[in-house]
Amino acid sequence: MTTSNHMPAERLLRKRRPEFIAVTPTSVALFRLGEQCNNDCPMCSNSGRKEAFFIKTPELVNRADWLAEQGFRRVVLTGGEPTIHPGFWDVVARLGERHVVWDINTHGRTFADTEFAERSRNEGLDRAIVSLHSQDIATSCLISGIKERAHHETVAGIRNLCHVGVDVMVNFVITKQNAAELESFVDYCVTAFGAGIEIKFAFPSTSGKGGQWDGIQLQYHQVEEELRRARERGRTLGIKIHAESVPPCVLGDPAAKNLSRSGFGETHYLEDITGRDVYSIRHIEASFTGYPAPCRSCSVLKTCPGISVAYLEHYGWEEFRPFDNDES
Repeated sequence: MTTSNHMPAERLLRKRRPEFIAVTPTSVALFRLGEQCNNDCPMCSNSGRKEAFFIKTPELVNRADWLAEQGFRRVVLTGGEPTIHPGFWDVVARLGERHVVWDINTHGRTFADTEFAERSRNEGLDRAIVSLHSQDIATSCLISGIKERAHHETVAGIRNLCHVGVDVMVNFVITKQNAAELESFVDYCVTAFGAGIEIKFAFPSTSGKGGQWDGIQLQYHQVEEELRRARERGRTLGIKIHAESVPPCVLGDPAAKNLSRSGFGETHYLEDITGRDVYSIRHIEASFTGYPAPCRSCSVLKTCPGISVAYLEHYGWEEFRPFDNDES
């Protein structure tokens, strides 16, 4: 479906979120170790800025200290791919010295090394989000820009993390290439990794350097039914299925909750060029999303993650169906 009801940004309802918020004992900072990565995803959501590609180890260690001094007691390490940075263990060690807990957002390949997985667990890792976008090897390789060996490394990495006791959430970005396999992917994950696995189905972002890739030029209605079936399959199997950047009306569930871009409850983003500013995650998300006029009466407006402004400007709003009070 294509619609002519395009929505100019200035006509959208936008949520106002403060740019800076206080750090509390429960705050979680997203801590990027640079955008370097040994995958080559055509849909990469990184910025592609040269100054963000590689950050030297002493600077990263200083940033770990600075975050601790601001009051953070938990961070999520991300990249690029954080585990390939030569200073990875230096950063982990400093976080431990400062009594800061760490989680990770990763492609998982490094954890195929059993000793690496065990050391990570021993040095405090208890939660990981691992990107795997298909159980089909050829599709996985296309979406992640990798060779077959790398696919198997990711699968082995997830298994190793589960084996050593890390809670794992598999991150599956929906594309044209994998949109028909969401329900079968749920079955695959339970068989391959066990009933303790969680899955996050993420609607793709077009804001990064890979935003023009044809594989992520999707509309919600094209994946709506498959998403609903996948969530129902998860309920049947007793595993947690999460959504990212998917309005509740698309899921057909007014009680549906969305995870943020990273998914571990991050409240702050450490600016990755200067490393001395922490912005509100909710402010960042609100700056990219909006709500067309029909959504103003929706009974779940407050909990809806909104729709990308770029999406609304390109595709319009006809496919969205606000809930009324009786439905919620």
